[in-house]
Amino acid sequence: MDQKIAFYLISTVVVFFIGHSYSQFNMKTPDPIIISIDNSEEIEQYKLDLVSLQTQLNDLDNQLVESLNLLNSSSKKLNLSSSKVQVLEAEMNLIRTQNNQLQSELSQSESFVIANDNQIKLLTEELSNALIELELSQFELELAKVQAEK
Repeated sequence: MDQKIAFYLISTVVVFFIGHSYSQFNMKTPDPIIISIDNSEEIEQYKLDLVSLQTQLNDLDNQLVESLNLLNSSSKKLNLSSSKVQVLEAEMNLIRTQNNQLQSELSQSESFVIANDNQIKLLTEELSNALIELELSQFELELAKVQAEK
């Protein structure tokens, strides 16, 4: 048993010694290490790059706004042109319909003129025949007058 007690006693002393060393080690404040980094050129270059990128971004943003305005304007013009085309197509269809009606009326008028022309030719022939008969009748009448006077 003496060995057990001696072992426990030595173990306890070792634990206390380790605890004391650990507490002493943690009580010391570490010496501050100052590292100076001279990267002012890199920072300035970074700032210049940042300003350059910001300028490019602003330019691209302005171009995008201008493009969007042009696109809106072109879209409005396209809509207006499309509306005008629809109106012109409607007018063209109306004119085509009126033209077809006029063509139909013209065809009817032409057939009426042809029929009237044929009637005029017939009447002219009849009038010509009647004139010849009238002249013959006049001639016979004059001949009868001349014979009646003799």
